[in-house]
Amino acid sequence: MGGYFDEHHTLRKILLILLFLAGIGVRMLDLTDPPLDIHPTRQLHSAIMARGYFYVTLQNAPEWMIRAAAQQAKREAVIEPPILEHLTAWGYQLTGGENVWIARLLSSIFWVVAGLAVYSLARKLTNQDGALLALGAYLLMVYGVQASRTFQPDPLMVSLMAFAWWTFYSWREKPTWKRAAIAGLFSGLAIFVKNSVVFFLAIPYAIVVLERGWKFAVKDKQIWLVGFMTIAPAIGYTIYGTYIAGFLNQQFNFRIFPNLWFELANYSRWFKQVQDTAGIPALLLGLIGIPFFAAIRPLRFILGIWLGYIVYGLTFAYHIGTHDYYQLPFLVVLALSMSSVGQQLMLSWKNWHPIRLWKYLPYIVAVLMVLAGFWSGRLQLLKDDYRKEPTFWRSLGDRLRDYPVIGLTQDYGYRMSYYGWDTIENWQSSGDLALRQMAGKDKDDVINILEKNIAGKRYFLVTWFDDFKRQPEVMDYLDNRFFVETGDGYRLYDLKAPPSNW
Repeated sequence: MGGYFDEHHTLRKILLILLFLAGIGVRMLDLTDPPLDIHPTRQLHSAIMARGYFYVTLQNAPEWMIRAAAQQAKREAVIEPPILEHLTAWGYQLTGGENVWIARLLSSIFWVVAGLAVYSLARKLTNQDGALLALGAYLLMVYGVQASRTFQPDPLMVSLMAFAWWTFYSWREKPTWKRAAIAGLFSGLAIFVKNSVVFFLAIPYAIVVLERGWKFAVKDKQIWLVGFMTIAPAIGYTIYGTYIAGFLNQQFNFRIFPNLWFELANYSRWFKQVQDTAGIPALLLGLIGIPFFAAIRPLRFILGIWLGYIVYGLTFAYHIGTHDYYQLPFLVVLALSMSSVGQQLMLSWKNWHPIRLWKYLPYIVAVLMVLAGFWSGRLQLLKDDYRKEPTFWRSLGDRLRDYPVIGLTQDYGYRMSYYGWDTIENWQSSGDLALRQMAGKDKDDVINILEKNIAGKRYFLVTWFDDFKRQPEVMDYLDNRFFVETGDGYRLYDLKAPPSNW
């Protein structure tokens, strides 16, 4: 069905160009700020790995730094294939230094390029009008702007997911072996990058391919090809990582908590994450859009990706309510879902036959919305400045590097590891202690656990004061037994010296 924007090809192209320029332009702002904005633990994990890959290629760096970088990278648990980490390390070599903004640049490019897939798929599901709204939402939702440029596999995973959806849907429209192979390729790559995306692919795929019945689907050789190409890379990686190399053996702990399915508070946390990331207006537009998909295949596909999101959230019940970046795929679900709203709105506008003076009002509104989205993303990116953090951690690292240290610090000690070049043992946060007890891993008293952990250590470092206050037993134990030095942003307990009031 033709749309309003089909009638003005040049203006539509200008609007498309403006959307893509705004999408990539806003992500280039504040590019060199340290990657501490969203889940720095996850971002610094990748940064440490990339630095290790880079430093082993250097000839002129101090020997201790090369050795430390390699050792730190080796300690990092490999969960997903370190694709972005290797690409970033190559970027370091090309630019002649450890420029962590390269990871942000790469993630941003992946995300924005995938806008082509979002736009093309939304156009198939609705029309040009709906596709433009979907693209604008995908590129300029505020949280998406921030999270889509992080140093972690999720932006690449979501980008490949969008291409997988588009190529899969195109294949079902015109089943050819070439289209089947392309759909299988993108689907397999998406799951290979991060296997949690499987829910967003398997469920809508199954709903669509079974539209003519399971007997027909079983006989279709192209379906078997897509299925094999979709799962083979991830299965191969899992088998290798689990049974051959062994680095995946411990990576499935603390992932699935069925008991949370029956806790109302868990769904409240889940909703809060949706509210903080996508926002209530986007959620409502996405929900309102579902019944507006009149054609059966688009409706089945949309229902499939929503069902995939629900199953994904139930599977990762703990993470969906505590890790905001677990909502990244949902942003694309919402963008596609609201495309039907854009289609219906512009259809109503066309049927209204406004006077000629108002003929181009939708373009004016669209441009204003793009500018507003760009400005909102800009404000979010410039809100916080982390440039002082590296100096603080470097000074602590220089002081404590030669001593065995345990600490309650931000991001499980990753800031000390990355910026301070000093790997310390991490003391668990209050949330981690509760999580381990929930999983039945820790039965001991907290003080007993603490005494076991500080044995043989020289210092206990505290920089995460908010969580330290949530552990009053630990605070009282350390305050009453050891000398403490306080400084700007830290408390340092000397585990070999009694308190000053003894």
